[in-house]
Amino acid sequence: MTLSLPTGSAPLDAHPLRSEPLNVDKVTTTPITSNAATTDSNTSIHLDLSPVARGIASASEKAGNTQEAKNTKIDESNLPQEIKELLKRIVEYREELKEKQQELEEVMRDQSLNDEQRQAKLDALQQEISSLNNSLQEAMSQLSKLVSQLDVDDDAVVGMMSLAMS
Repeated sequence: MTLSLPTGSAPLDAHPLRSEPLNVDKVTTTPITSNAATTDSNTSIHLDLSPVARGIASASEKAGNTQEAKNTKIDESNLPQEIKELLKRIVEYREELKEKQQELEEVMRDQSLNDEQRQAKLDALQQEISSLNNSLQEAMSQLSKLVSQLDVDDDAVVGMMSLAMS
C-alpha cells in the first residue's frame, strides 16, 4: 500500500524524519525548490507501509464498510425479506473468504513455520476456503431462484447485486 500525503505549506525542516521510522519499510520525500515567501508548496511524502501498518490502514478504510454497515444498507433496501436474508449471508460468506485468504497469505509469509507446519495450515485453510466458496455458490444459486420466483425488476436486481458485492 502506498500512501502519498501533501505537506501543504509547512517548511521541509518543520518535522524532521527519523532515521529509522517505526512501522514503515521505506520513507522517501520529494523535495522541491522552495523559498520562504512561497505559500503554495507541492512537496509530498511517499510512504511504503509495513504489513502491520497496511492492515491498520485497511481496517480503518473499511470501518465505514463493515458487515454491520452492509447489513444496514441491505435492511434499508426495498427488497423482499427473503432476498435481504440471502444477501446478508452472501456478504458474510464474502467477508469470511477475504479473512481466510488473508490468513492464507500470512501463513505463506510466516518464516517461523517449518514445511510440515506450513503445509498443514495451508491445507486446513484451503479446506475452509473451499467450504466457504461452496456455501457462497449455493447462496447465490438460491438468490437467483428467488429473484426468478418473485419476478424482481431489473433495477432492483442491479441494486441487489451492488449490495451483495459491496
